[in-house]
Formats: sequence, C-alpha cells, structure tokens
Amino acid sequence: MKQQSAGKRPDLDKPLVERAQDGDREALGELFVRHSATVRRLLSSVIGSTDELDDLVQDVFIQVHRSLSGFRGDARFTTWLHQVTIYAAYNYLRRPRKRWIPTSPEIFEALSNPISNAPHDQLSTQESLQRLREILDTIKPKKRVAFILFAVEGHSVGEVSELVGAPVATVKSRIWFARRELRKKARHDPYLGPILEELNTEDDE
Repeated sequence: MKQQSAGKRPDLDKPLVERAQDGDREALGELFVRHSATVRRLLSSVIGSTDELDDLVQDVFIQVHRSLSGFRGDARFTTWLHQVTIYAAYNYLRRPRKRWIPTSPEIFEALSNPISNAPHDQLSTQESLQRLREILDTIKPKKRVAFILFAVEGHSVGEVSELVGAPVATVKSRIWFARRELRKKARHDPYLGPILEELNTEDDE
C-alpha cells in the first residue's frame, strides 16, 4: 500500500465540509463546534478584547455558511477559515474608534521571555499593556495584522502571506514597518522598549 507523505496529512474536516456543502446543517454545526474556539482566539489576538467578540465569531461562521459552496479544497479548510477570520478582523479594525485592547501579559510571552509573577512586575506589565494598546492603535490594520500573526501567533512569513492574501515581499515589508513603528514609539518606555528591541530581525519563511 502506498504510504501518505508526512507533508500531506489528511484534512479531517473534508467529510464535514462536503456534507455542509450539500446542505447538511448538522455538519455545519459540527464545524462550528470544532473550530469556533480557535476563531475566537485568533480574533482576540488580532483585534484585542471587545464585547463584540462573540458576535464577530458568529459573523465569521455566517460568512462561512454563505461562501462554503465556493470552497474548492485547494487549501485546507482551516486555512480558508482563518482567511475568512482575518478578513472579518480587517473589517472590524477599519471601523471608526475601534481600539486594540490586550487583556493579559500573554502577548509579551510571545514577544520575549516569560514575565515574572512578582507583584511589582505584574504592575509594570499592566502599565506596559496600556502603552502597547495605545501604540498599536496608531498602526494601520494591514501592518498590525501582519505583525501580530508573525510575532504573536507564530506564523511564518509564508503562512502570513497565505492568510492575508498578499505577496511574501509585501508581508515582510508590513512586518518590518510595524516593528519599526513599535520600536520608535516605545523606545522611551522602560519595560516595553527593551522587549521590542529583542524581536528577531530575520523574517524567516
């Protein structure tokens, strides 16, 4: 029997997707149950805390329902789903006066070494989260999303390129400019500045 290569893992969502495309609402519900938590986490990472988060998750799956007939399986379902999620995040970030509000130090754990749990350090972290929120609010959505997907979500430049539908060179440029803006605006912050300076300057694919 011919073995499947390691790089060609089966898409476990394919049977559910095919049933949902045929109008099976239970299959669509199963896709929601299987992936809604991941969609919510990705949205939260990109746009921050908002009382609209659950509504946005619902909006993503409404769009999935509307567009699923056009999904041809050229990419894995999860890749396509994440593309729909990023598109929803873009739309949200383009609304007037929407703010990126991180609610925990997890973003710093992704950017640097783990943070101490000492009370003084926790206070410093909360102050830096506020500062980071204010800085990220000033960065254009495309640069912000590319940076967060790369530096916080841990995607390669190639993966970010696929998710946002932009060439690799464009994604590298967005990440570079976002990092430069963050460093420039945070360089006088005693805690946030050093963390951003430690970011890897090599954008590996």
